[in-house]
Amino acid sequence: MSQLMLRALRSHTRTAGSWTLRSNTYTAPRTPACLARLQLPVASTIQARLFSQQPWLRQSLHAEAEQPGHVLDEDSTLFASTTKDLISMRDMREDTELVHYMQTGKTLAEQLSVMQACLLNGNVERAQRILIGLYRLYPETMKEAADVSVHNEIVGGLLAAKPRPLTTEALLWYDQMERHYHIKPNTNTFAILISGFVNGGMRNVAVVLMQEMLRCGHTFHDLLLSTYLSDTDIDHIKDVARSIISQGLESSDVATNLLNAVNDAEERLVSLSADANECEGDADRLYQTPTDAVDSKLDAAAATAAMESAAEANTLVSTNVEGIEQLKGSLKSLYTNELEGYNLQLRLERDTYDSALARFREINKKRGDPLLLTDIGALKRLSAEWLPQLEALIEEEHERCKKAMETGDDRIREHYGRFLTMLDPPKIAIITILEVLRLCSVIPKNSKDHSPKLSGLKTAMLVNALSTAVHNEIRFNRMKLRSNRHITGRNISVARLASSGKLFNMAVRRAKAHELRENSNQDWLDTWDITTKTRIGSLLLSMLIETARIPEHSNDPETGQRTQRMVPAFSHGYELSKGRKFGILRAHNSLRELFKSDALVGVVNARHLPMLVPPRPWLTFNSGGYLSQDEPCMRIKDNAEQLRYLKKASNDDRLYTLLAGLDSLGLTKWSINRPIFDAVRKVWNSGKEIAKIPARTFDRPEPVKPEDYETNDKARIKYGMEMQEWNNNRASQHSERCDCNYKVEIARAFLNYPMYFPHNMDFRGRAYPIPPHFNHLGNDLCRGLLVFHEGRPLGERGMYWLKIHLANLFGKDKLSHDERLAFVDSNLDNIMASADNPVPDSLVDGSTDAAQPWWLEAEDAWQALAACVELTEAVRSPDPAEYVSRLHIHQDGTCNGLQHYAAMGRDTKGAFEVNLMPSDRPQDVYAGVLSGVIRLIEEDAKQGVQEAVALRDKLTRKIVKQTVMTNVYGVTLIGAKEQIAARLREIKDENGQHEFDVVVVSKIALYVAKKIFESLGEMFTQAQQIQNWLNESARRIAKSMPESALESWKRMILDSKESQTKFRSALRDAKENSRVLDNETILEIRPDLGPGAQRRKRLNALATKPMTTVVWTTPLGLTVVQPYRKLVKRNVATTLQSIVVSDSNMPSPVNSQKQKTAFPPNYVHSLDASHMTLSAIECKKAGLVFASVHDSYWTHACDVDTMNNIIRDQFVQLHRRPIMEDLKAEFEDRYKDHMMPVIGWEYVSKDNFIDGGKLKLNKARVTKKAERIQKEKEVEMELAMRHLEACGEGEAEGEADKETEDAYATVQAHQARKEAATAEKERVLRAAENLTASLEVVDLRSIELIDPKLDLPGALRQVDLILYTLSFNQKEYAEQVTELRKEYKTRIRLAKVSKVAKVSKKKSRTKTKVVVPAATSASTEVAEGATQATTAAAVAADAVPEQDSAAAALVAESIMQLEKELDAKIAELDQKYVLEYSMPPIILDHRMSTELIKDTNDMIKRGELAGRLVKRVSWVDIEFDPLPAPGDFDIGEVMKSPYFFS
Repeated sequence: MSQLMLRALRSHTRTAGSWTLRSNTYTAPRTPACLARLQLPVASTIQARLFSQQPWLRQSLHAEAEQPGHVLDEDSTLFASTTKDLISMRDMREDTELVHYMQTGKTLAEQLSVMQACLLNGNVERAQRILIGLYRLYPETMKEAADVSVHNEIVGGLLAAKPRPLTTEALLWYDQMERHYHIKPNTNTFAILISGFVNGGMRNVAVVLMQEMLRCGHTFHDLLLSTYLSDTDIDHIKDVARSIISQGLESSDVATNLLNAVNDAEERLVSLSADANECEGDADRLYQTPTDAVDSKLDAAAATAAMESAAEANTLVSTNVEGIEQLKGSLKSLYTNELEGYNLQLRLERDTYDSALARFREINKKRGDPLLLTDIGALKRLSAEWLPQLEALIEEEHERCKKAMETGDDRIREHYGRFLTMLDPPKIAIITILEVLRLCSVIPKNSKDHSPKLSGLKTAMLVNALSTAVHNEIRFNRMKLRSNRHITGRNISVARLASSGKLFNMAVRRAKAHELRENSNQDWLDTWDITTKTRIGSLLLSMLIETARIPEHSNDPETGQRTQRMVPAFSHGYELSKGRKFGILRAHNSLRELFKSDALVGVVNARHLPMLVPPRPWLTFNSGGYLSQDEPCMRIKDNAEQLRYLKKASNDDRLYTLLAGLDSLGLTKWSINRPIFDAVRKVWNSGKEIAKIPARTFDRPEPVKPEDYETNDKARIKYGMEMQEWNNNRASQHSERCDCNYKVEIARAFLNYPMYFPHNMDFRGRAYPIPPHFNHLGNDLCRGLLVFHEGRPLGERGMYWLKIHLANLFGKDKLSHDERLAFVDSNLDNIMASADNPVPDSLVDGSTDAAQPWWLEAEDAWQALAACVELTEAVRSPDPAEYVSRLHIHQDGTCNGLQHYAAMGRDTKGAFEVNLMPSDRPQDVYAGVLSGVIRLIEEDAKQGVQEAVALRDKLTRKIVKQTVMTNVYGVTLIGAKEQIAARLREIKDENGQHEFDVVVVSKIALYVAKKIFESLGEMFTQAQQIQNWLNESARRIAKSMPESALESWKRMILDSKESQTKFRSALRDAKENSRVLDNETILEIRPDLGPGAQRRKRLNALATKPMTTVVWTTPLGLTVVQPYRKLVKRNVATTLQSIVVSDSNMPSPVNSQKQKTAFPPNYVHSLDASHMTLSAIECKKAGLVFASVHDSYWTHACDVDTMNNIIRDQFVQLHRRPIMEDLKAEFEDRYKDHMMPVIGWEYVSKDNFIDGGKLKLNKARVTKKAERIQKEKEVEMELAMRHLEACGEGEAEGEADKETEDAYATVQAHQARKEAATAEKERVLRAAENLTASLEVVDLRSIELIDPKLDLPGALRQVDLILYTLSFNQKEYAEQVTELRKEYKTRIRLAKVSKVAKVSKKKSRTKTKVVVPAATSASTEVAEGATQATTAAAVAADAVPEQDSAAAALVAESIMQLEKELDAKIAELDQKYVLEYSMPPIILDHRMSTELIKDTNDMIKRGELAGRLVKRVSWVDIEFDPLPAPGDFDIGEVMKSPYFFS
């Protein structure tokens, strides 16, 4: 058997050599180990491991059987475990992959994408070389970057090689995956191999591989769920199995098990389809028509006729929106049962551009007959005309790219050509046209990327969007080929679990997630490098500019005839904005007008639309939402770091609660509110501006240019600001009209059909619907158009909450419930009138005296109209309690951010202000702040403050509301100023003129913003303390770095300095010896000058930059990474222009200021998101239909009481946890090995209070070790200073002894500064003299040092006294010691002379006669002077013979006695005076308040202290301040508050 297999393998493979994995050496082929292991006869006992034997499946089945109808088991918890280890990542500077990117300009993922492109283009050899090289350079990092999917691509590429598959090489690669690289083959690996050998006719090898797959623990069930097997592949494998069984081969048992598994799976698919068709009312039924829609039981002809009549009745001025037409055509097939719903959604998602391409080509076929084009809009005809021309240009570029890949002459085109040629030219052309039109047609009002202040769209944004769209289409094309009916069945089965509620049993969810991870069939998604993306997008955009033409009509000035010429539809240019130059793309004015009313507003494809079926459940971080997209569940932009944390958390099973929350929101089924749509259609078709639907035309008059424009500066500035405001309003009106067109058209398309909104989240965990153009998170129009698909009877409490909801929409939410009910009852006639005739003809026909309908008075007019209609129908029904309502009723929090702050701080006063405590009526925090602001302004007005006088009787609750609401979320003073300025400009007098001039409104708004902040600080002191703690903690984190990184960078800098010193020395020696250093010697001394010099330079620069971002874990287990970094800019030269792009892959320093200011609002948002997720899951558990808009929770009117209890309970459960304590503990654990640079101020007092009292110390001999330590300290200080400067804190603490100085531009100013400095110096000297006079000596032996933390001024004064005493003691001691030494020196000299004289006299009598001067006594000799005494002593000494030692002994004894006396007296002085005193330095560091430092500096200037403050910069272990002391608020009071959410 084994020899047969080997012969079969050799007969179908070539004998050429292959590349091995470990090196680029060429080796001969060998027998793969997978075949060698199986050369023995196959045992008949080998059986496929049954699917039911999988442990994760047993867990799942057990959970489903035990609790089939429950969402959660009793013992499970939705909160994340606090015992799990924190998810941590390497510092960016120590990340090998990022270091590789700095050197090559490509991440490992991007290099692997090049490898994949080579495989798709047939260059398998180069793909192997790329992967081998990456493993050789980065073996450890590649373990994470290259998983089994990467190796599967290589295996698949080898089996797909042309002209014949490289089967032997594929098996060799498989053999070495686990052996050399520890990559365990998964089911996809075997699916690729088995299908490759089956399709190649090598069935014996395929059977061996099946046996190998079973040996590795995989099952045939897993094999069928592989995305690498198509339905055709499965059928071929079945045919092979039947053939083996029919021939009676010894591997028949394997084939039998395979067929059994396939047949079981097919039976499950049949039963799944039967259940879907039979269970009409089941929760997981894919489609169900609303009560007012077409009956699904009608036959096909009746259904089609009904839809056509409905379309005629719902005609809009803007019709046939591209993409919507595709959707409507597909929806028809849904109700004629031509396609299964799941497959229909797949087709809509995958074939968007294919359908548009076919439609454009059909338009071009009709171009010769004008009658056939009458129903096709002008813009659609123009777009279709551009298509063939653009397609031809792209085809030519394809050919150039292929030539470059063959010859290698053009490296740039060769590189991006590998990716561009992966998609056909027609598809690229249609994507380019539709994406540019879509982006040009909807310009958001306040977008950062394309502000209305510019006359067009930024080129960089368009280029990125184009390349991203092309890249996504390439992915979708690959995914089309990687699916089969069994995967579809599996996905439907999981969707049914979610719809039935079983998937919200956390045991079931975990088991299913484990199944998906263990048998992962998700495609490996490639990544394009930023240069390739920019060049491809720029190339396509430049081609479109070249080909797109639009007719321009004008009148001939001579003949008066109307002429037409074709002009470019788009133009490229440059504009300046905020001091920066931007490349922009401008659409022709004629084209811009077509955007608002013509047939093509833009491509609205199914990837941007609500779904027709329930979204795919989120079992892992990238396996939910739309059916055909494997995108992360988090919206990530320029933050690869967050993606790594998210993936790690998902693999560790930490996200199950968050993902369950997203699923619960996505399963809510919606429908279009038909009466509201009819009213919207009437308003839209009228072209009038009603209820915030923009008018068709912008009719506001242009500001008139003043006559004194050239001479009056003030008039010129005012006119310029008015023109800027007018242009911005015109651009905003255009974009809002286009955006409204999207919403109305999508609503029209879904008028008779249900829809679902798949959800994802931002980096803080806040949930958002994925469809961008139409969802319940949108404006008032969107919310008014939407109702729940499922209706529920109002019941006893439903009418109550419906009336409360209507009153809230009219701004009565601060009244008590009884007052709101009274408001609705008193306006019941108005309500019914609004419902009966919401848009009277007089409102839209231009009548000036037409009365405004009552519903237009509401703050949210369209939602109010929907509530009026619902209430009217309920009141008119026979039994209002039985009326089936589908309207969503809202429960909104009271400034939800402040609610969380009050709960965290247990702030009783703050809790009362935001309705966390019981009260008779809801508290209005905005009105409270307004009262405080008015009080402060009145005080200023009495003082004559100009701004306060202008604001009298002008402020309203609306003006302060937005700033109060966003203050807790970190709005800056400048942001608040802009908010208030916009509200102030809305105030108009009785003549319709603005109350506040555009020139002065900014100044007044800034004044109001300051007063609002002051008023808030008075009301919410506890919230302010917590916010300050969060701010300070984030500031310390953002400027910290790991201790290991600090040490490594310190060593690197020291080594660099040493090598530079050696290099200079070597250069001197070479110069002295007249020789030249060779390159080898230079590189040996200075390796930083060799290869990788640029990388080392960048690494050295990063050493001084703050790189640590703020990371924390939410109560639900999500690891949040703040994305704020100062991204590196890269300049990419393209065919269109040089484009500057932000490179998020390059290691970049954090934006310390943004990290600090954004952390408090982001943290509160993460708590708010956790509360919403918990509430959503519990509402799902209780059987409620639930939706949310952050802190606004929606459900049916009859279920509001139940939802209210759930909201309160989950809020209490969340805040009963030690949230702040957990956060502080996490910070201390996560950043325990981090150090941060701090600026301290050491108090250095004078050491020379008294002349002569300055102590001189002998310098100790410095060793090499000490010198090295000193250099390290200097490097540390240098790094710390640069680190602080990069954080913006180099001078943040201020020079303690130096005021900020302005720049002097003239000589006179410079002289004045010198004179001021001289005067200041004299003042300080006088103060010092006065201070010295007031000092006194203290007893240093009994003094007790004062703790600076307790009494800083006293401790500093004590330092002065100690040093003064030391100086005094020094002086006294020095003077007395000097006198003693002088005295004893003289006595010793006299003693020597006296003893010598006596001995000499005695000797002269006996031996010789010596003539000596007469001397009467020793005292007389001393009196005669030192000269005579010295002469006598010398004579006497000469007279003494050397051998006589008696005299010398006598002299020595006398001198010794005198020296003893001197030492004793000096010792007495040592006891009397304290000359040394050791005391720790007083450092005013970061832990002390800035007020203390300022007060100390002021004391020095006033002469109250004698010393000075000297800056000391150092690295310290990061520490976090103690948490603010909590108040006494009982969080359980929330359960009693009737207005917590109302």
